[in-house]
Amino acid sequence: MTTYRWHEIGDVPSEPGVYAWYYVPEVTAFDLDRVVTTVEALKAGGHLGEAKEALRAFLDTSIFQYFRERSYDASLSGPLKPRYRGLVEHVPTLSESLLDRLIEDTGRLAVIRTVLETSAPDFASPIYIGMSERLSTRLKQHKSLIEKYGEQDAGPSTENRDRSFAREIRMRKIPPQRLFVKVKVVPGAFVDIENILNRIHYPLLGRN
Repeated sequence: MTTYRWHEIGDVPSEPGVYAWYYVPEVTAFDLDRVVTTVEALKAGGHLGEAKEALRAFLDTSIFQYFRERSYDASLSGPLKPRYRGLVEHVPTLSESLLDRLIEDTGRLAVIRTVLETSAPDFASPIYIGMSERLSTRLKQHKSLIEKYGEQDAGPSTENRDRSFAREIRMRKIPPQRLFVKVKVVPGAFVDIENILNRIHYPLLGRN
């Protein structure tokens, strides 16, 4: 597998194979300092509940919001029972014990930031898995669409997977510069490999 950063997409070979996009979460030093200052001030004033909520909001805004699952279209029925159907929204949950540890020692946040910077791909699931007979063309198209949707409204949903992926990136406000792609040149069977990998890893922004 070869890694290509956002600015290196033009170097991808024009050969058949499979690829996987990854997103590296970013916690800036500025945001980290700001939340630590806020939490320590609230702790000093005896406002532990507000300190915990400040931490919860920070973690959601900086990390978890980018990884929310799409809503499920759910249907419920039973013998002689009313039928129910509607969208079920993913609600990310934060461990209370995690928040308690961070409240007690805000220095842990700096460690989390450092590890997150190097978490992908070793500790991360791909956010999209695809394949192409010409990897270079396909990945340049991904990049072009992401840049296009950054300049205008994403518009209505579409069946095209490439457009859907680009649209999701922009709707979630994922910084493209934090994306990179892993490429594996496969002379044959790349369609089969992509099919299997999608069913093993269930990438967040693209399933086939």
